[in-house]
Amino acid sequence: MATAPGAGGEVFALWHARHLVLEEDGRTIHRDPDGEIHADEEEWRIIGIYPDRAAAERQREVSILLPGFRDEPDCFEISPLAIDQDEWVDGYFTEYPDGRQQD
Repeated sequence: MATAPGAGGEVFALWHARHLVLEEDGRTIHRDPDGEIHADEEEWRIIGIYPDRAAAERQREVSILLPGFRDEPDCFEISPLAIDQDEWVDGYFTEYPDGRQQD
């Protein structure tokens, strides 16, 4: 049986970031000093969409034990999403290392 979205038409997405770049000393930085996910080169995986934050937290506790995810346990993020609201309204472009951009 499906569960209705939370108050205000929000659901919660559980994401995981797999970091792809090693620092010069061989470390991978997972979180910045302010606690935010370190944004270098990462692949984001959506684990699921849940009716409330508690359900997303419960799934995080399950996922953190799985292969791959357990190697980066600090790289989970839960974010609220509004139902029936567009998130990508301006499109996107690719920026290459040499500074070129392509849309």
